[in-house]
Amino acid sequence: MTFHYFAYGSNMLPQRLLDRCPSAKLIGTGFAANFGLEFTKPSTDGSGKATLVPVLGSNVPGVLFAIDFSERDALDRYEGLGAGYRRDDSFVVNASALGSDIEASTYLATARDERLIPFDWYLAAVIAGALHHEMSETYVAGLRGTQFDEDNKTDRKARIAAIQAMQYHGINDFRMLLVQSGDRRVCSNPGCETG
Repeated sequence: MTFHYFAYGSNMLPQRLLDRCPSAKLIGTGFAANFGLEFTKPSTDGSGKATLVPVLGSNVPGVLFAIDFSERDALDRYEGLGAGYRRDDSFVVNASALGSDIEASTYLATARDERLIPFDWYLAAVIAGALHHEMSETYVAGLRGTQFDEDNKTDRKARIAAIQAMQYHGINDFRMLLVQSGDRRVCSNPGCETG
């Protein structure tokens, strides 16, 4: 027995999710209507993680997966259920692959801090997932325009795992994902300067 899961952050990158839930099977892309994406969910590492917030008329693309129920507890732990995220099991997603709306599970922040920004590797993993699923150039450009902070703690387990997932998908230098196409910007904390 499986449940549907809507990923809109770093779990859009298949290997990132498979490292957490090996049974995950891709259904296809979809979008959350009347939501916007922010990186304002407080993380224990001091950075901002992705969350959806209501924004009338805005849509956030994401990816639908089918996951064995036996792995739901593991996903809850990875996603921080009860520690900054709540799980919505009747979240409505317009499923492009199915041609209709579908109810899925997703995780939404229980608190937000608009002063927070994501770490470089986390934002890169979100961008990698968007590129992998061929999301619009406009959406990817918006992600690349997000201010981020360089994580200097190179031995951080979450950082290492995200970089390994990106390497699995052929991304050997995640920093290149943070640069706008055709732009020669050098990214450093907390933002980017034109080089």
